[in-house]
Amino acid sequence: MDFYLFLFTALVVLLIWLLLPNRLSKMGNNIPGPMAYPIVGNIFNFIAVGPNAPEFWKRLMKMYGNTFRLWFGPQLHICLDDPDDIQMILSSQLLITKAYSYKELKPWLGSGLLLSTGELWQRRRKAITPTFHFKILDEFIPILNKCSKVLIDCFKNKVGQGSFHLTEYISNCALDIIAETAMGTELNVQTNPKSVYPTSIFKMTNALMEKIINPLHSIEPFYTLSGRKKRESDLLKILYSLPLEVIRRQKDSKVDCDYGTRQSDGVYGIKKKTAFLKFLLETKQDNGAAFETDQDILDEVITFMFEGHDTITISLTFTIWLIGTHPDVQKELYNEVTSIIQENKVPSMEDYNKMEYLERVIKESLRLYPPIPIIGREATEDVVLPSNGHIIPRGAQIQLFIYTLHRREDLFYDADKFNPDRFLTPQKHPFAYIPFSAGPRNCIGQKFAMLSLKVVISNLLLHYKIKSVGEIVPSPKMLLRCENGPHISLTPRN
Repeated sequence: MDFYLFLFTALVVLLIWLLLPNRLSKMGNNIPGPMAYPIVGNIFNFIAVGPNAPEFWKRLMKMYGNTFRLWFGPQLHICLDDPDDIQMILSSQLLITKAYSYKELKPWLGSGLLLSTGELWQRRRKAITPTFHFKILDEFIPILNKCSKVLIDCFKNKVGQGSFHLTEYISNCALDIIAETAMGTELNVQTNPKSVYPTSIFKMTNALMEKIINPLHSIEPFYTLSGRKKRESDLLKILYSLPLEVIRRQKDSKVDCDYGTRQSDGVYGIKKKTAFLKFLLETKQDNGAAFETDQDILDEVITFMFEGHDTITISLTFTIWLIGTHPDVQKELYNEVTSIIQENKVPSMEDYNKMEYLERVIKESLRLYPPIPIIGREATEDVVLPSNGHIIPRGAQIQLFIYTLHRREDLFYDADKFNPDRFLTPQKHPFAYIPFSAGPRNCIGQKFAMLSLKVVISNLLLHYKIKSVGEIVPSPKMLLRCENGPHISLTPRN
């Protein structure tokens, strides 16, 4: 049966391939790249996920230069890591449509900010931006400290017990942070860790990545008969249930929910203490064009919970592990934090802004281990690359390899080495370092993420000495995850 299904899907793909415009094929094949096989292209000779992928990407960049092409079935993908090319693409007001592969996220994230494009994206982006103003972020600091201290308490059971897996604890903390700050809802996942939401995100991103790198998996009837459709449907029920519960709680809340008697807007565009979700609900109540229906709100909540939770989890996990492998860095961080934070006083935004060394440590961690290792755009018009003159034809998919960009020796001396002090000097190129993307579609929550990381890490340093155990192996699976780790052990400061 599997043989006949494969034969059927192969014939379908072949017909699609034959119907492709010759222009796309000819122009695509003018760009160097690994040998593409008939029908399947590079599906079976390109490593897109797993622990071997990052080094494989680096080898391809060395073999073919900073631009190479791949065929995934009939789809042409142009892979880049030259900062001039990346600057041109990310700065463009026209090349804002996400790559075709992102469509696999549509049943999950709907029309949220990550996937929307054109006028809808512009309306959503403009509406949401004020919710990340620094004055609102300042009001999140007590919540961030509270969630961090719960994490500190959860770690007490691990002291003296040897090494332990870090990710689950950080994931639960990140979920509590996102829920209470952006959504205005306490979930208390850390003290009652029964939520299947974090593990479901992991399973869903893996499942979707399998479809992205092998289009045969999404062709019917193979998609249904293989059981993949049911698996994804079951995961979607879980991934929808928590955001729906968060929205229900916010709607039912009687605290500060009198939409008809709101205070006047502040100088930064929205009312004080207006969390992300509350703002969406108020916008719909006021018949705002950006969020007209309950589905609009749900899509944005699901998108932010996914992006915020996973990126904070990944960034914290890698950064804490790196601190635990560099005792000299950890000592300097501890000295900085203790010189700024006063005992029995909640730090202010000004205090966290003073933590310049901690910021450099976080930036260096994000350079080595960017949470999103590759981002994609669709070429909605022909694109001439400034670095080499190659023409990306309209209809091709553009893949920007952030992971390899950040490890280019010509941009970062001794690029594979952890060195926070490299950020004491200006970058060699404005688009050499883009962990939060750049241009009009940059990460809207990057200041929120950086503040969250600073609060959690500074609290951890105040209470524990960190020692990392073993090695970490970065393993891209849509996001950059860690293969079988990381593991740390903790020693109390006092």
